Amino acid sequence: MNTVSIGFHREDGDFAILATLNNNDNHIDDDIFNELVKLMTMTLGHATERHLVALERQDTPDYVETA
Repeated sequence: MNTVSIGFHREDGDFAILATLNNNDNHIDDDIFNELVKLMTMTLGHATERHLVALERQDTPDYVETA
């Protein structure tokens, strides 16, 4: 798993995205990335008081121009 979206399923069936994480270029060791996904999901879930899930999917590009 190299790209995830963290969020929750809304009542209408859509998936509300709160965060995306990307490790396509393997900047982070796979084990550490997976722990980061778990920690971020748990932390955001606690902050929003919602049951959140991490789905393996790519909702944002790998790179963007900033200038």
